[in-house]
Parts: sequence; C-alpha cells; structure tokens
Amino acid sequence: MSYSLDYSIIIPAYNEEKLLPGTLEQIIESMSMVGAEKGEIIVVDNNSTDGTAKVAKAKNCKVVHEPFRQIAKARNTGASFARGKYLLFIDADTLIPGPTLIEALRTMQQDGVGGGGSILSFDKTHGRFWSGKVLPALWNFISKHFSLFAGSFVFCRADLFFKSKGFPETHFAGEEIIFNKRLKNTCREEGLKIAILQGFPVCSSARKLEWHNDWSILTKVLPLVGLPWLLKSRKSCQFWYERPKS
Repeated sequence: MSYSLDYSIIIPAYNEEKLLPGTLEQIIESMSMVGAEKGEIIVVDNNSTDGTAKVAKAKNCKVVHEPFRQIAKARNTGASFARGKYLLFIDADTLIPGPTLIEALRTMQQDGVGGGGSILSFDKTHGRFWSGKVLPALWNFISKHFSLFAGSFVFCRADLFFKSKGFPETHFAGEEIIFNKRLKNTCREEGLKIAILQGFPVCSSARKLEWHNDWSILTKVLPLVGLPWLLKSRKSCQFWYERPKS
C-alpha cells in the first residue's frame, strides 16, 4: 500500500466550534515542529449543528461528514479518507504538544512500535480532588502498567489499523479499549509493540467536571464497568454524548 503523506491527524467533532479552534492551533504549531514529515488534519464533522465544519475549513483542514453520531464510526470514517502512513486520533478538546507528536512518530519509525498513546492531564481540576486529581492519576497508572491508551490520543500505523479492523462500531463508548486489544494482537503477530508515552502528556479539557458532579460521574460510568454489554447501548452511554443545554 502506498501513502502520499507521512501521517494523518483525525479529529472526530460534534458541536465543537468553541474548543476546536484552540485544538487546531496547537496541532498546527506542533506539526510545524515535526521536521521533514508531511501530514494532514482531517476533521470529521459528526452531524454538528453549529459552526464546527466552518471552523475546520478556516484552518485549512480536510472536512468530512459522518451523519451517524458515534465516536467509533466518526474515527473510522476519518481513517477511510486518510492519506498518511501513520494515523493519529485526537479528541476535539485535547491539546497535543509538539514533543508529543514528534515522539509518537519517532517511536513508530524507529522503535518497533505499531501504535500507542500517552499519559494525560486535565486543563483544570475545578477544585475537585477525586475526579480532578485522583481519577486522571489512577488512569495514568493503569495506562502505563497495562499499555492501555485513552481515546483522546491514539496513534498507530495505518496498515495495522485496517488489519485490526479499526474501532468497533458495535460500541458507543469504550471502543478504544477494544481497539487496543485488537491492535495489541496485530502488533504481536508483526513482532511489534504498543507504547505509552510517559514523558509526553496530552492535555484534555475537564469540561465534564463542570457538567457533572462526582456522584453523577460515578453512577453513570461505574455500571458500564460492571456490565460492559451496556456499552453497545447509546442510551446507556449518554455520558459521552449528552451536552448541557445552553
């Protein structure tokens, strides 16, 4: 398979006209630090009702439309339009520093890495000890020790992505965990490994801490851990899809 670009950055976006500009500005700056490799930004407009597509076009991004509102479907749609040898999936509310992008590409080029992710941080804690500090620290511990990547930042070789059949469109949340398992198996077959970048955190918006209190987060997320088949139900996964009324 031939590729016309070195890498493609794919951003699924639903009604992200407020945060998307900052995300794109950071990505564009990071791309300028990469060096000789050439890349593209693909914004997947996941049936937005605001100016998400307009914002992306203003930043000279490729915009594709995916009418079915599902995170896995939006990511897979973006990948189907990608021209890069390497794919990077970034959430519309996540900032990727230049060193993180550089290290992700370097590990795939030089270290026998087929894909991976990075530890993460929140832009704010909103004064919340449990959800603002403990929860991200706990996730980073799990991520590092079990080579699990968060959906906010995932990178992999394009050929391995398609061999692994992409993100499961049977699920409305937790799709990155299933893809992680698929990718690990594919990498093992190819003699490659998964890498979690430990010195290069990405920064995600903690806006959900403004929308939900700790009890609400616990009651919405914990049942999905104990009853994973609920991840196939859009209704059960509204924590990832609902937005507060403006």
